Amino acid sequence: MAERLLEPFPPTEDRFTNDAERPASPFSRPPVPHLRLVPPLPEDDGVADGDLRTMALGEFDFERGGRVEQVSLAYRTWGRLNPAGDNAVLVLHALTGDSLCAGDNGWWGPVIGPGQGYPIDTTRFYVICTNVLGGCQGSTGPGSIDPATGHPWGMRFPLTTIGDIVAAQRRLVERLGVRKLIAIGGSIGGFQALEWATRHPELVSAVAPLAASGALDAQGIATHSELGRRAIMADPNWMGGDYARHGVFPEQGLAIARMAAMITYNGRDNLNQRFGRNAAQRPALYESFGQTFDIEGYLHYHGAALVKRFDANSYLYLTRAMDLYDVGRNGGESYWLDRIGAGVPITLAGISSDWLFPPEPIAALGETLKRLGKDVVYEEIVSPHGHDAFLKDWDRVNEIVAGFMQRAETARRRHTQFADT
Repeated sequence: MAERLLEPFPPTEDRFTNDAERPASPFSRPPVPHLRLVPPLPEDDGVADGDLRTMALGEFDFERGGRVEQVSLAYRTWGRLNPAGDNAVLVLHALTGDSLCAGDNGWWGPVIGPGQGYPIDTTRFYVICTNVLGGCQGSTGPGSIDPATGHPWGMRFPLTTIGDIVAAQRRLVERLGVRKLIAIGGSIGGFQALEWATRHPELVSAVAPLAASGALDAQGIATHSELGRRAIMADPNWMGGDYARHGVFPEQGLAIARMAAMITYNGRDNLNQRFGRNAAQRPALYESFGQTFDIEGYLHYHGAALVKRFDANSYLYLTRAMDLYDVGRNGGESYWLDRIGAGVPITLAGISSDWLFPPEPIAALGETLKRLGKDVVYEEIVSPHGHDAFLKDWDRVNEIVAGFMQRAETARRRHTQFADT
């Protein structure tokens, strides 16, 4: 069984508002455990909506080689699966997210809930959200124990791809009794949604990749991923990935990786409007010199926060999975996109100020789908917030998701009527 984290830091937390909220400097205290682990939860059908569970999935062969004898995924569900097994919605999280997508502390809380006030209504749909394979919020990953050594896998864990992540999810949803599902997610969750629709089309009744194109471009690989990986691996406490065995943690490297990523998640205008060249109002969390600026405090805050809730090796593995993803791999983009079922509703969403996943390639993906005769709608979120608008601009996000879910439900009813005739 996998382990789970206690009290994960809210993934949509944006900025400290007073000194009491500011984490202590990682350089001002002795090393402490960063991932507070508890024993795994048992598999149990008698749990409430949103309770964290784990499912053991057995032996798993990875796409690019390697095998783990026992893989587990952490997951949560809301609502109930109908007798036909066709009302499931699989919500797919972003890079450092987790399975808590709904509820007061959920990273998509305004989108998912009971009643017609939510675009994804849990009184009608069975919502599933897993922590990804390779992650550190309860699923098997590099921080899990290798039974052959009794120590965490570290960098001996097999290279993990989006294809692996989705293949593990498929095992889980099929064991839950799901026969058809709607796949929806943003960023790396959007990659997962595309993978579901193109590699497992027989299970997908509708798909919505948000803030994601068919592959990350060179600028995204460089600024979002590789800078962060270099920072982690250059930290002396990384220890070749075996930091847990040595009782240390690459705090500095992971914090810097998060700082670099936060820049890619924001729009330029948003940063200038919020911070400009304003001088820092609070002491810096990290060593500095000369005049410091308010934007530095924002980056420091997010860097220091991530080390309390995320594993450095998982960050390496998941950014590499993100970089490796290409919807057109092994056959070409048109071949795989054409495998999406006829009449399956597809919603793509770009963000006007996103430079991690610019809207133009997402719109172009939509044009390719149209040429292939697919039922696709391209939406754009006009926002200064950059990539993270799919986690912030709730009015527009809810409008897009509500429209998508209406199309998905219409298609599901049409399919049911056709099957009954």
